[in-house]
Amino acid sequence: MSQYGYSRQAVMLDGSSAQSSARTSPPFLVADAGQISISYITVTTSVGTLTVQGSNDDGLTAGSSSLSTSVSLPFWSTISLVAAQGIFTVSPGARWIRVIRNAVDSQASVQLNYRVW
Repeated sequence: MSQYGYSRQAVMLDGSSAQSSARTSPPFLVADAGQISISYITVTTSVGTLTVQGSNDDGLTAGSSSLSTSVSLPFWSTISLVAAQGIFTVSPGARWIRVIRNAVDSQASVQLNYRVW
C-alpha cells in the first residue's frame, strides 16, 4: 500500500465570521506532496483574487520568522492568482504554501488537499 501514498486535508482559511479578519493563512508544509489542490469557496457574488504563494525557506529552525503571516518578499513567491471560486491544482515543488484572500472575500473558505507519495 505504500506505493499509493496518503492524502491530507487542511483548512487554510476558515469562512466563519470570527475568522473574517484573517486574510493570510499560516504556512503549510507540502514538501513531500506529489499532487496539490486548493478549494476556494466564497459566500458573496463579487469574488476577489486569491493569491497562492510558495516558499522554499527552511522554516523549521528555532527562531526562524521568515514564514510568519506578516513577512512577504523575499521569502514568499507568488505561484498563482485565482479570480474565481472552485477547485484548482497547484504544481508541487515548493516546501511551504500559503494563501492570501482579498478583503472583499472576508468569509471565503480555502481548503488545501494534497497527496504525499
